Amino acid sequence: MRQVILTIFLNVFVINVVVSQDQSGFESIYRDFNHGQSVDKNTEWTQAIQVIEPACRSEVKGKIIVKFTAAGMDEAKAYCWRQPTGENPNEWGHDADLTPTTLKLGKKGEGSFSFNADDFPAGPMNVRIYTTNKNGEKDVFELQLYNLGGVRWNMGIPATDPPGARGLKLVFSDDFSGPLSISNDGRNARYNAHKSRFGDFSGWPFSDVDGLDTPFRQVDSYLKIEARRKPGTKGSTGLIASVDMDGKGFWAKAPCYLECRFMAQSAPGTWPAFWTITGLDEGFAGDELDIVEAYGGVGKGNPNHTGYGVASHFWLQTQPDGHPGKVIPIMELGGKSYWSTTFHTYGLYIGLEETIYYFDNIEVFRHATNKMSRDYPHTFLVNYAIGGISGWPVDLERYGNGSDMYIDFVRVYALYDVDYVRPIQQVEEDGY
Repeated sequence: MRQVILTIFLNVFVINVVVSQDQSGFESIYRDFNHGQSVDKNTEWTQAIQVIEPACRSEVKGKIIVKFTAAGMDEAKAYCWRQPTGENPNEWGHDADLTPTTLKLGKKGEGSFSFNADDFPAGPMNVRIYTTNKNGEKDVFELQLYNLGGVRWNMGIPATDPPGARGLKLVFSDDFSGPLSISNDGRNARYNAHKSRFGDFSGWPFSDVDGLDTPFRQVDSYLKIEARRKPGTKGSTGLIASVDMDGKGFWAKAPCYLECRFMAQSAPGTWPAFWTITGLDEGFAGDELDIVEAYGGVGKGNPNHTGYGVASHFWLQTQPDGHPGKVIPIMELGGKSYWSTTFHTYGLYIGLEETIYYFDNIEVFRHATNKMSRDYPHTFLVNYAIGGISGWPVDLERYGNGSDMYIDFVRVYALYDVDYVRPIQQVEEDGY
């Protein structure tokens, strides 16, 4: 998660998709809307939508009326992901159209629609509002809400083991249903929150767990990371690592499988990630395996990302394959929903011979296991970076300078437990 990582990612993995636009209706741009990620030379992304109510990230239940304005826009649609129903029993769930008839906006771009939150999954929800006009301009606004009612669906650690963990035993799990165990340096706690040795690569700094401005909240059965920027501050957000400042904590050694299920917001500057690393400090040889790096934001200067990135980095090592990685086309997989639309599970198998990446238990990428990944244990990290070394702009003004990431669970499988080790010293002694 360093500058060189982003250089590689920018040069190799970020792509734009051009899709045809048909201003006669929304059906032909449904895919574009759900990606929210394409840039066409004949269209322009703007930031026209301003939500009046409910407030961003507010708690809701029952009938909800959403009011907004989108100056200069003509039409609007809105969607929200829903659990399987009798009418649509797809096990992945489906996108529910909250505006079955295209919404014609008023002279000043005013519009509204309503829906019953009780018909949707309980917990975090993301209502996506899309607007367009006859000039080809368009905008998307992801309205994060928390549903206090609704249907309990796809929540918590699954009762079954993932296919990527076949033959391994469960050695770590956390569904965040109890009090959080996080400290600033990781000592005397399960997670290291802030004073890590991995560096602070977020534009809104990774912040202390103590005090009123802590980014960490335990909400129902979720770890919520609150990214916020109060007036006059540089902002704050959160990172957790499974080892402390001394390298003590949880490590997993190949063969092993790690997975995390989360949901975040796609907006300019948002950058959620789940990753592993074999060393504690920058500048040392080691392997970094990025299980998911998701980049939010559309329009000029933004990533316009069609999915999310996976990548394996073999730092300070000579490798014929360089840094193998791939953009995962998630709108073509499983339930065909974006990483900000609903919860997804991101997994990684580190085998003695092959390393395999998974999305919702679907294999999406594999490569030969690097020697260091095979021989040295990995610690895991989950973070919600905002801007930073990515180089992309942060613009969360219309979201009230805030954004939330909800982590449902983390679990790890391995062939055997790993005692506390100091991988860096071992690497140095082995002459890497």
